[in-house]
Amino acid sequence: MMPKLGALALVFMAAICGFATGSVVEVPGVTQAPPPPPPPRYAQINQTRSRRPSNFRVLPGPPTFPPSCDFKELMANLQDRVSVLVTLDQDQRHRLEVIDKKLDQLVESSAARMESMKAQQLDFQQRLDSFEHIQRLSRSTLDELKGETDQVFGPRRVRQLKHKLNNRHKMKDLSRNTRDVPQDQATGSEVSVPNRLDALATLLVSTNVKIRALQIEVGNLTRTLRRQSHLIRSKGFESGRPDFFQTPGPHGSPAGRPLPTSCAEEPLISQFLRIQLKPQWEPFYVQCAEEWTVVLSRSSDDVSFERGWLDYRDGFGNLAGDFFIGLNKLHALTSSSLQELRIVLEDSSGTEFYAGYAPFAIGSEPELFPLSLLGRFQDDLQPNAGDSLFYHAGAKFSTLDQDNDNCVDCSCATKHKGAGWFNNCATTNLFGRYLAPNEKDAGETGMWWETLGGRNSSLKKVRWMIKPVGEGSDFLRR
Repeated sequence: MMPKLGALALVFMAAICGFATGSVVEVPGVTQAPPPPPPPRYAQINQTRSRRPSNFRVLPGPPTFPPSCDFKELMANLQDRVSVLVTLDQDQRHRLEVIDKKLDQLVESSAARMESMKAQQLDFQQRLDSFEHIQRLSRSTLDELKGETDQVFGPRRVRQLKHKLNNRHKMKDLSRNTRDVPQDQATGSEVSVPNRLDALATLLVSTNVKIRALQIEVGNLTRTLRRQSHLIRSKGFESGRPDFFQTPGPHGSPAGRPLPTSCAEEPLISQFLRIQLKPQWEPFYVQCAEEWTVVLSRSSDDVSFERGWLDYRDGFGNLAGDFFIGLNKLHALTSSSLQELRIVLEDSSGTEFYAGYAPFAIGSEPELFPLSLLGRFQDDLQPNAGDSLFYHAGAKFSTLDQDNDNCVDCSCATKHKGAGWFNNCATTNLFGRYLAPNEKDAGETGMWWETLGGRNSSLKKVRWMIKPVGEGSDFLRR
């Protein structure tokens, strides 16, 4: 390619220089014109006279030289243009490589989201099959009861009882203590059996209510006893002497008593708790909100969240104020046990809204800390903030200095002035700038939740909390 360009450049310069000097360059392949006819007689005589010597001298004038052609300047200009073309070609190749990389990341993220959607679809199908099975069992049970009732009372009597039950459901007075016996019924078994059925139904309902209340009381009593026992152990009076007399263990805990693994093991003991997820891991302090472990807290602009990858990996801020626990610790918490996520959002009026997901987990640093597990949205929490995090499921974590989003021609972290699990780009920006609550011109850089005011309504407080999924949780029951 370069020799061809050089040859073309030489031809071009030769043509330019020939045009400048006035010389005629004969183009090969062009047919020569025929010779002109001989001049007439009188023209030859004039030419002969003109060749005779004249009596007048012709003064010599200044010598004329053809204009010079600067080959060096032309070659320098040509080399500059070739260098510009090479630079542009390299830039285009670099952009194509970046676009290829972004497309590969987009394909991987789409595959992860498809896997998550397939898992949710499978879970939904299983729940639907279970519901259909329960419905079939209920229908068979009702058919059996209907058959037994037909055998005892007969079809006509069953229709009369159904009609009476429908009329009773429409009555506004729900008291079952003052029922009038119909006058058109005769005494005997036909009158006593419906009354007995109603009494039995009332007894079953009241018994169920009492059992439920008793279960709630037992659960409250169990939690109270557990908290008291943890409080006694923490104060060090279980062995009859204070805690400061006990021999410390290898990580600073009393000998024979390991550190807790979450705030759920020692609720209401302290706002700050030292936990150790596994015996071979180093312990660290966390902030507790009863049985929840706080992993993100924002209530002011004291701590900037416009940070790089290393800060988000290791964590930053103050546990007593605004902080982020760090992606490494969050991965350790969600990988050591099955966790559920609770997000608390407070708007400018001071009203708190909730968003919950179970289960919840993120990946490791070699995987770029993806939002690998985001379970069903808990729509029973009230007041509900709406689901604005599902769009980010499967996305990798991005910061100002590490772009792992699915946007081909942009950096979502730079666009939103923060960090997060961006997915071309976001439906929430809780790691963005802390602006004045409900600031109208906050835009995409503020701290917002799409289903709670949108992008132009900056939130006042944000808190992310996790806790292990218990045995009696709704997620495990499903």
